[in-house]
Amino acid sequence: MKKSLIALLFSAFTLVTFSGCGTQETHAGGLNITSSNTNINNTNISNTNVSNELTIASLRHDPLLEDAIRRFEALHDDRYTIELVVYDDFTSYSQIITTAIMSGRGEDIISASHLTWQRLADVNMLLDLNNKMSFEPGIYYQSVLDAFIYNGGRYVLPLGFRIDAFRLNNVSAIDMQNRRYFTLDDMIALAHAYPDECFIHSPMGINETTIAHRFFELNFDEFIDLPNRTANVDSEKFINLLTDVQSIGDRLVSSDWTRIPLIQETMLHNIVMHVDGIEDYSDFHLMTNARGEGVARSNMLMAINASTQNPELATRFMQFLISEEVQSSPEMFATPVNRNAAQIVSRGTLEGSIALGFVPEGIDFDTNLAVFNAFADRLTRIGISDLFISDFVIAEMNRFFNGEVTAQQAASNLQARLTTYLNE
Repeated sequence: MKKSLIALLFSAFTLVTFSGCGTQETHAGGLNITSSNTNINNTNISNTNVSNELTIASLRHDPLLEDAIRRFEALHDDRYTIELVVYDDFTSYSQIITTAIMSGRGEDIISASHLTWQRLADVNMLLDLNNKMSFEPGIYYQSVLDAFIYNGGRYVLPLGFRIDAFRLNNVSAIDMQNRRYFTLDDMIALAHAYPDECFIHSPMGINETTIAHRFFELNFDEFIDLPNRTANVDSEKFINLLTDVQSIGDRLVSSDWTRIPLIQETMLHNIVMHVDGIEDYSDFHLMTNARGEGVARSNMLMAINASTQNPELATRFMQFLISEEVQSSPEMFATPVNRNAAQIVSRGTLEGSIALGFVPEGIDFDTNLAVFNAFADRLTRIGISDLFISDFVIAEMNRFFNGEVTAQQAASNLQARLTTYLNE
């Protein structure tokens, strides 16, 4: 079994390192990183910056942000000072940052991946980046950037993204071979057409809730209207989602690896991780809703605090974060939103694998890139950003698939929980 460079990248991407508490370190290049004690009663957040200073809040040490800060300061001959404030507790990060922002304080730029950022946008606590940044056509994966537009505003900026895709097994009767897109109806039809086959082999622990949650996200606006704070899950559509997935639940994953699965694996598909020839994109199909829309996933969301005293410098740094220079950094462990940077990084990954002796066979880089780009251009949905909503949905789905409640009861329970939460 080959030891791929990509496996190393994947390990680095999934590793999360939290800081210690209460210390400040000065790194080479003048980078200041403050580790903050995330006690809600002892929040050391304030806006004391002047015109040439910025602060950035991050849940963890982020090598990409640290690298970007060094590059930005060097590019401007150290005329600017940017401090990265690292918080050490996942569970309280959202509360700490939200409380500070709502109080008119907080860092200038915020890592928003673990915030209920739509609620902050509703009360004008995040800066709308529309007309403040440049998004020239053809430079970025514009569909991914635009997928995060909320209520007409661009309040968060994804730096990188991932894609939900399936690789189908080569079974002759599947009409999907001439299509790139895979809906829940396709999945159900395929499973029923091959009743003696297992359905998915996956190292990621795929189960009924995983599949149902993915398709819930693809149809999110039909279930939840965030701007108007209403839910519509006590409905036939949601009940059918549960029962349809349940109908193939006993064959979702087989423990018998001698059996041929209909879907070889499910993954968060990423050009940086897979373009080296481990996977041939010709076998992949994008997971979509009935309209052919896919989900753009990102845990690299950045936002600007509306209370910043330095919006011009903050937006200039945000623009720098999506530049080819930063996006093609070795510290970028997701597909860059900058198209050219994505091509540079993925081709570098391929060449690195070849240099290490992992020569892929029959892989056409340009063809794979074209397939991936076609997928990316269909990413007009986003994963559930509100962690509370996601937790509610997963909890009730789990109860149904575990046999604790009926589909109708799960829908009614979820409707009640969401209605209460959305109106708080």
